[in-house]
Amino acid sequence: MPMHSRGHRAGWVSVRNLPSSICRRLACCLAASAGVAGSTGQAEQLRPHLRWAQTNATISVEVSAPRGGSRLPGCAAEEAPVVDVSIQFDRLLVSAGCGGSDSSLRWDLELREDVLPEQSRSDRPVATGVGTSPNSILLLLRKSVQHRWDRLLMEEWSLSLPRDWKREDRNLPDEDEVELPRAQNLRRFDAQSLEAAAKESIVVVAMRYPWCTACAEKDNAFVKMSKVAGGKAEFSEVVFGTLDLREEKSVARRFWNSEQDVCLKSRCPLHVFKPDEPFSEPYTLGVHLLYEMNEMAMMSDPMMGSPGHTPKGQTAKPNFERFERDLALLIPPALYRLETEDDVREFRRRWETSVVGSPDINATDFRLAARQLRGKASFGLAGAIAGQATPSVELWRSEMAAGDSPLQYDGSLTSVNVSYLARYALVHSQPMLQNYSWDLKDALEEIGMPVAVLWVNSSDVNNTNTTQRALASFRSLCEKRRGTNALRHVLCCVMDQTYAYYQRDYGSHEPYPFPFFGLTKKLGFGDGDRFGYPFKEPVNKTVHGFFGSPKRAVKDMNVWLGRVLLGRVPPSHESGLVPNHSAWVRGEVQEIVWKTYQKEINGSTADILLELYDNQRKKQHVLSATMSILAATLKDYRDLKIARMEVSQNYVPPLFGRKQFSKDTEYFFIPPSIATGEWTPGTPVKYTGPADEATPGKLLRFLKKHSMSSWSLKEALESSADLAEEIMGRAKLEQREDDRAEEDKQQMIKKMMTTLKKEKGLVDVGEVMGLKKAADALGGEPKKEEDAAKKDNAKTGKGKEKTSRDAAPPKAPEQKREERRAQLKREEERQKEIDRKDKEKRRKRREAEKQRQAKKKAEEADRRARAAKAAEEKRRKLEEEKLRQPTTPLFSWGQSKEQLRISVLIPGLREASLNVTLAPDRVEVRGLDGRGRPHILDFELREFISMENSSWSLRFSEENPRDPRPDGVALLLQKELLHRWDRLAQDHASVKQFMKKDWVQDDGDLQEDHEDIDLPSGPNVKKLTAAALDRLSASYSLVVLAPRFPWCDKCKEKDREYVKSAKNSRDKEHLDRVLFAVMDVREEKYFARRHNISCNDRCELLLFKRDEPDEPYVVPGRRFSEEVQIDCYKHLVPVVSEVNNKTQLDRVTSAFDTAIVGFFGGTRQDDPWYPRFRAVARELRGHAIFGASFNGLTPRDMGIDRDATPALRPPPTAAGESEAASQHASEAVAAESAERPLVLLFKPKEQRHVEFTGELTLDSLVRFSKVLSVPLVSEYSFESRQKYQELKVPLGMMWLDGENEGKDENIWAKDVLHRLALRFSGHLVFVTLNNTREAFLMRPMSLDPRRVPAFGIATRDDQDSPKFGYDIQATSWKELSAFWENKDAAFERLASMCTAFLEGTLEASHESAELPASYFWQGPGVVHEVVWKTFRDSVYRSDHDILLELYSPMRPQHRTHLTVLDLVAEALGGVKTLKVARMDTANNYVLPEFGISDKEKASTIFFLPAAPERHRKHRRFGGKLSGKAEDIPERLLRFVHRETRGSADWDLGEREAWVKKEAQVRIRRLRAIEKDYEKKMQDEWMQKEMEEFERYKRLGKFDNLNL
Repeated sequence: MPMHSRGHRAGWVSVRNLPSSICRRLACCLAASAGVAGSTGQAEQLRPHLRWAQTNATISVEVSAPRGGSRLPGCAAEEAPVVDVSIQFDRLLVSAGCGGSDSSLRWDLELREDVLPEQSRSDRPVATGVGTSPNSILLLLRKSVQHRWDRLLMEEWSLSLPRDWKREDRNLPDEDEVELPRAQNLRRFDAQSLEAAAKESIVVVAMRYPWCTACAEKDNAFVKMSKVAGGKAEFSEVVFGTLDLREEKSVARRFWNSEQDVCLKSRCPLHVFKPDEPFSEPYTLGVHLLYEMNEMAMMSDPMMGSPGHTPKGQTAKPNFERFERDLALLIPPALYRLETEDDVREFRRRWETSVVGSPDINATDFRLAARQLRGKASFGLAGAIAGQATPSVELWRSEMAAGDSPLQYDGSLTSVNVSYLARYALVHSQPMLQNYSWDLKDALEEIGMPVAVLWVNSSDVNNTNTTQRALASFRSLCEKRRGTNALRHVLCCVMDQTYAYYQRDYGSHEPYPFPFFGLTKKLGFGDGDRFGYPFKEPVNKTVHGFFGSPKRAVKDMNVWLGRVLLGRVPPSHESGLVPNHSAWVRGEVQEIVWKTYQKEINGSTADILLELYDNQRKKQHVLSATMSILAATLKDYRDLKIARMEVSQNYVPPLFGRKQFSKDTEYFFIPPSIATGEWTPGTPVKYTGPADEATPGKLLRFLKKHSMSSWSLKEALESSADLAEEIMGRAKLEQREDDRAEEDKQQMIKKMMTTLKKEKGLVDVGEVMGLKKAADALGGEPKKEEDAAKKDNAKTGKGKEKTSRDAAPPKAPEQKREERRAQLKREEERQKEIDRKDKEKRRKRREAEKQRQAKKKAEEADRRARAAKAAEEKRRKLEEEKLRQPTTPLFSWGQSKEQLRISVLIPGLREASLNVTLAPDRVEVRGLDGRGRPHILDFELREFISMENSSWSLRFSEENPRDPRPDGVALLLQKELLHRWDRLAQDHASVKQFMKKDWVQDDGDLQEDHEDIDLPSGPNVKKLTAAALDRLSASYSLVVLAPRFPWCDKCKEKDREYVKSAKNSRDKEHLDRVLFAVMDVREEKYFARRHNISCNDRCELLLFKRDEPDEPYVVPGRRFSEEVQIDCYKHLVPVVSEVNNKTQLDRVTSAFDTAIVGFFGGTRQDDPWYPRFRAVARELRGHAIFGASFNGLTPRDMGIDRDATPALRPPPTAAGESEAASQHASEAVAAESAERPLVLLFKPKEQRHVEFTGELTLDSLVRFSKVLSVPLVSEYSFESRQKYQELKVPLGMMWLDGENEGKDENIWAKDVLHRLALRFSGHLVFVTLNNTREAFLMRPMSLDPRRVPAFGIATRDDQDSPKFGYDIQATSWKELSAFWENKDAAFERLASMCTAFLEGTLEASHESAELPASYFWQGPGVVHEVVWKTFRDSVYRSDHDILLELYSPMRPQHRTHLTVLDLVAEALGGVKTLKVARMDTANNYVLPEFGISDKEKASTIFFLPAAPERHRKHRRFGGKLSGKAEDIPERLLRFVHRETRGSADWDLGEREAWVKKEAQVRIRRLRAIEKDYEKKMQDEWMQKEMEEFERYKRLGKFDNLNL
């Protein structure tokens, strides 16, 4: 199509934006040249008459001769001028005249936009109408760009252009005119200014059509990017601007694509013009956006869901980084000029890939190639350098060594092929080996070369050597195959283990092998042909041998690669895992994968019925059972085979015509091969019936129809009918269970989403207002009404209002007014006619409406009468039916924290018919009301109730208090879990209309539980139901479940650590097979009750193992995430590992510090001792590893001597026992040993093993295993304390001197402790402690930290557990040293203590203070100081009456109270049968019988009358000891006198007078001393403070203060 400029041609009048004077002169010249006489004013009025209309794709223009009173030159008075039009791509050439062409007037009308002349046409109108000239021409112009034009011509001010509304597309929408990007830094260009600016600097311009709104979002981003980039130094010289393509059509034709789809969001480029490159070769930049999804904004949109509404939740941001990077690549020159050799070396050093050409190379071609490789390689043209005689192009890469030679371009240098040079440089700029990424995928796809791929597992440290050899072999192969020929050469890529699933397209399968090699035509997943190297099975093992010799591996891969590139190797396809038993067994359905398809299907000589199915299909069990019935029916026919292939993991040949990703089940008959091993050429026959309705009978008939074998259809149908009842029944049962579980899941999800929306305050307006249903019901009615309205507007002339506004100015004002008057007159007449017709129609409609109304009233009255009669009859029947049908009674309920109160209303209840049934999870009430109507209330409770404390009673009416009658039932239900229920019934919707809240019975003070507590959630934490848990337990090695109540807030901190451990476990070895889950046990209440879940501080976790699905482990919640992971590691190993040989035994015994192995005579299933052994293994998870050997294997069979160290040697035979009796006992023991298993405990670090010889009960075996799971003798620490507390084992504790660890006493004590550990192995755990660090543990055993070594026993490592300390009774260090020096004697004494402890005869020790060795009680009149060690001898076993004071030394006025008791003792000195004693409660144990719960209490006085030890009963002094100290001795004397009235006779009055007098003197003196002491202490403190103040003052620390 020829291109024309906008200037006018000779002989043509161009109607353009020119001054009116110039137009008049041109018109005069034109008239003179045509020989037409007339004035200038007459020529101005001669313009062609145009009427136009448009659709989205076309423009229709009716062109006629000029109108008005003036005649055209050369035309007679009544002669009609002839009009001719020529169509060009941007203008219309119109001529009109009479006679010859010399006398015709011509006009050059430039169109607003371009059209397609070859698809446009011109016609003469056949029919004439109003406003149509007989000599006019109708033009139909095809738009170059399909959209709505704003006007027809570029300049319309001098032409009258009315619209042709008959041809106008009234449904064509108005386009929104958008402004071009505007900003202070954006210049507005036209064609000339753009070209001028491009000569001075780099120009980035956005060329846009103002009617195109698709680029508005990217234009806003361009404004922001221009501001950000323009403010940086590197882009300071860049000019940013815009250009209107509709006004500058020449620029649009030159730089914009000529296709019609120019307004697309994907086509909004920026053009970059550079001053150093031709203006006709601009670069294009894309504007890239980053989208952010605001989910909260989308969910909170109030119009969400309404018809036609688009939610506002997506925001777009410019990709500043990419824009600046792309623009920075265009700033440097495309081609560098290198004048010297130093410039060349610097150029090679600066760029990673550089291409240097000699001076003889064509610079233009070299520059064009450089333009294509912007950012990938840099091109330089060297100057005249000495030594260069021939033209050359050299390629340098930064990875080349110093002595390497550059790559020489292998193409022609005389006439450079730009495309090949760019391809050559692009290929060789790629590194030899590259790691796969999405950017690499796009880069290699742009090159279009085959890609060789090597998968390696860099995280597998065990196969590092194999990985390195594979990479070396792959590099050698890539060096051989480097080039640009796609039939011989390849590019190379390395993928790590994260892209292992890509191997599926190469014919591999899980577990994916590493290393693995393949070839592809297109990187990525699922695109292009794939070729996997045919390694031998199993690939995981054979690849190590394959890459064992790199040279051989390179040779084999190179040969195979050549065959693939030549098309001699068929593509690989996805295939599932080959079944272990792939051989066909008659009577069973054969599972087919793609790797076995050729052999088992194409190579089979049997008639085959093949099922193609998807594993996500519906009715899985039923359809599988159908195939099983067919296989069992045809098992006696060797020439018939039933097979199936899963399609989601296997390639399906196109021969079957199956749609990709289809989930339909299809059946095909495949004819047999002609001979064994020959593939069948036949086409499979598809079963045409619905797969869901396919029965065994239908498929048998289908198979018989096409089968070539001979078999009886009748017998097969009978046999299938017999088998179908059992197989299909079982399948339907399983299918119902799966469907029910899926339905429950969907309902739960729907319920959760509804609850979530309500909690967040979100409302679906479409659902609430019924807009969706209304839209569905209305369908297309709104559109029809809109079309009708448009037609009415067209008839009444309302639609022409916009046309009149859009029309161009009239040709002459007077003519316009005349035409307007005529038009208004015609419209007025037309409107009057329309009004008259409408009035007549309305009159007829009113008359017809009156007749219809009268008839309708008569019919309505008749219908109402019949309806009333029918309604009365129906009401009577319903009333009778209602009385016979049961109804649900009304009831109310209220609750407290402990109970539920339900009141059921049954008016006029008949007591004899009442039946109330209470169950832990259900309430059922049945009864008849006064009219005999049954009332039934039966619903499931939200949670469980306690049956023991639940009851019910009759409820009586309050209408007649004197004669109350029952009108319902009152239920009082005790809650099993004490908290507030959120609702009463599990299915609240079913009873909601019958239930109301009883606020009288409801506890108003009961606060609502925190229902908004979120269950643990986060990455790698899955929310499960009980059904999902059962299903997933079989798929994962371990499922860790956190069962939680949503109202329980005691586990927040521990659950936070649980979520953290789940998140961190994804990258942990072995923990990736662990599923972390959470369950709402309020919704799964039966699961919670079965596993005893409650709301407590333990926050228990349940661990479900695949091999122990019904016996979950229960562990407490942890405070740290690492502890949760440790629990997972503990439970990943099998509970008991089976040991069959010495290798397995060594693996078990060396895997842990403690290993326990049992040797059983029977099998795992039959041996009666094995369940006990397994129960012990479950309890000691993480503390020891357990193994078991069956079928009579002995330790000697595995190379172990059975003569092991017994756990505890049996006592020696009695002296009087005869030899025969001893022999009989030995035989009995041997017989017992032969029947029960042998249990050995191995300690690999201690190089010993211990045999369990005790009674083989669960408790004894658990105790034995717990004790021996720790080292023989270990050092006590807070790290090991947690393990002791978990095991709950007794501890034998030896305290040593921590300040002098090498002293002899410590060594002797360690030897004794080691002998004790050997002696009592399996019964006690022995540890050593430091007397300085663990001294606080000695106090409860009544041991002195200064006297070490010392020994004690703790029942458990617990503060409240009984403890036993051994009192050496040494009064000096010499005696203590002598005790431990005699190690044999010390061992025997301590062994006796351990034996007594195990027998339960050892008395517990308690905390006790120490009295000086020289202390003794001086007799009556003196207070006896008592400690716990002397308490029994001094108090309980004394012959005296005892006045005992239990006091705290921290009490107020401690010295005063000591003096008070001293006075009482002196006053009672004459009473020889009475003793006054006191004991410090802070440092001594107090018997519980004294009832001293608070040992910090000031003082408590007891009187113990003389009696034997077991019969002593204390009496407590009830008076107050907090009054005046002077009165306390007198009150105590009266208390003692009252208690000793029957046993001693002494004068109370005399002693009261003495003690009263003496108390005044001593206590006052003591107070004065205490006051003086207190004043002295205050003075000393004041003196120290003053000295400190003066010292600070001398140091100048108060200089800055205003003192």
